[in-house]
Amino acid sequence: MTTATATRTLSGPQVLRAKAVRLLVNTPDRRSKRGKRDAALLSVLGLGGLRLGEACSLTRDSIEIGKRVRITVRCAKSRGLRFRTLTLPTLGGKMLRDWLETSKSRYWVFPGRRNECLSTRQAGRVVRSYLEKIGAGWARPHTLRHSYGAIVTRQSGVWVAQKVLGHASPTTTSRFYSAFDVTDSDAAADAIERAMH
Repeated sequence: MTTATATRTLSGPQVLRAKAVRLLVNTPDRRSKRGKRDAALLSVLGLGGLRLGEACSLTRDSIEIGKRVRITVRCAKSRGLRFRTLTLPTLGGKMLRDWLETSKSRYWVFPGRRNECLSTRQAGRVVRSYLEKIGAGWARPHTLRHSYGAIVTRQSGVWVAQKVLGHASPTTTSRFYSAFDVTDSDAAADAIERAMH
């Protein structure tokens, strides 16, 4: 079993590193219907940054499948009616496409019982079981959103992360998602060394 490694953000929670997120998303056995569903669920959480409730309440109308897979979701914590659109990376898009082709639901992306959406309680159990499998039992479903935010902030900057996460303020994004890694201090030392030569 591989153990997922974590990084601590500057003033926020621990997050999964990008390799651990990839491992998590690839853990379900996608030969089964349930495995395809679980991989799609983990993809929209870990590779799309959705909150658990946002993922559970996704409808087929909120998914745009073309060359890329885009999801438009209502911002869960917004006081007004605000939406945000995010694009899944290729791996996440493939897993969501595979699930949508397999699923018989005409309305919900993740159907539950009695024509309702999958409950957040059940989805949380699914996510926690896979986190345990990769050795990240300390993590919770919302850790995937934090991990996504930290990765996007690191790779694309605070402004992009703020928009795809649906935050009203860049301060929130910066405070919780500016991850510090040991390699950052190595990069700083390399920059000083280059400046001195």
